[in-house]
Amino acid sequence: MTMMRNRIRLLMVMDSLAVGGTETYVLSLLKAFPSLGVMPVYAGGTGVMYEAYSRAGCPIHRVELRAEQLMDPVLQKKAESMLMQIMRSRKIDLVHIHQTPSGLYAAEAARKLGIPVVFTIHGAYYPPEQLQMMKAAGCTFVSVSLPVQAYLDGQGIPSHLIANGIDFEQYRSESSAGLRASLRIPDKEKVVVYASRLAWDKAAVCAMLIRAARMIRLNESLPIHLIIAGSGNQAAAIAELAESVNLECNLPFVHLVGSQMQMRDYYNVGDLVVGTGRVALEAMACGKPVLAIGNHGYFGLVTPSVYDEAWQYYFGDHNSKERPSEQRIGEAINEAFASVDQLEEIGRQGQAWARANFHIQGKALQMKQLYNSLLTKNR
Repeated sequence: MTMMRNRIRLLMVMDSLAVGGTETYVLSLLKAFPSLGVMPVYAGGTGVMYEAYSRAGCPIHRVELRAEQLMDPVLQKKAESMLMQIMRSRKIDLVHIHQTPSGLYAAEAARKLGIPVVFTIHGAYYPPEQLQMMKAAGCTFVSVSLPVQAYLDGQGIPSHLIANGIDFEQYRSESSAGLRASLRIPDKEKVVVYASRLAWDKAAVCAMLIRAARMIRLNESLPIHLIIAGSGNQAAAIAELAESVNLECNLPFVHLVGSQMQMRDYYNVGDLVVGTGRVALEAMACGKPVLAIGNHGYFGLVTPSVYDEAWQYYFGDHNSKERPSEQRIGEAINEAFASVDQLEEIGRQGQAWARANFHIQGKALQMKQLYNSLLTKNR
């Protein structure tokens, strides 16, 4: 079969193009696909990442698919018919969805046209009744981690395990002297970076981290700075806490930088990154040591002896060892900085491990193989 006939016309559907782990991962897949003969088109809501998707050469069809837009049955019908129209005009072979509600409408539209649907599950937060609906609609499920796969297994839903891939051209080690200077952080002082949506459990972890940093500063055990990148419904509460801590210590050492498109710069300014899931992998790609704490709880410093376990827990995002606490986080930061040379070595080892196991090219190839098997079955 010639390469031209072997091309797969793919429709990626998401709620929006906001800044988040799912959207970043999908963008890296879209960039890796064309060289494998997969031609992606995007349909869904828009957002801050519109430019990045457009620069990746991906045609974008704007369809309002956010929950609040779709309360009205008339709008539901309209969304579904728009998606069917896109699938027909673009001669789509396969549809890939990531979220609900956008996925529900895309799966229904695809089912009516006899097009196979892949549904990637990014965490254990999808409501079981929606997952059962998607299973009944004939979706093929993909899990991004072992705990997610177990969550689906528990509901009688089999899935293919394909981890998040990282674009190592985008996430790499480089100097961050300019950013450090613009944040007015002295060269000798240590920087801890926290990157996450500031909502739910992740906002609670962020508050614990700020309080832990305050204790470290007040005890004068370590002159650290804390950079917090992200936004969300708890952002105002986090900003208030940061301001009061900065006032108390009489020093602006907690830096809130909001939601960032260029996270590489911020990872690189850090001596230690606190994060989970995809953030952990991106930071490791930049050669940074990671203290893993996530939605589910506390995991700890990611060193070679616990790589397998870190992957099994998805860095604390989908499973964990213990509840996080201000004291536990403070101890972990102090311990990590007790040997700076060792910490830098942990960063280098993590970079090699992430490159060997989570390179986007490998994940894109796994995904293409899954697409091929579904299309063969569908024929």
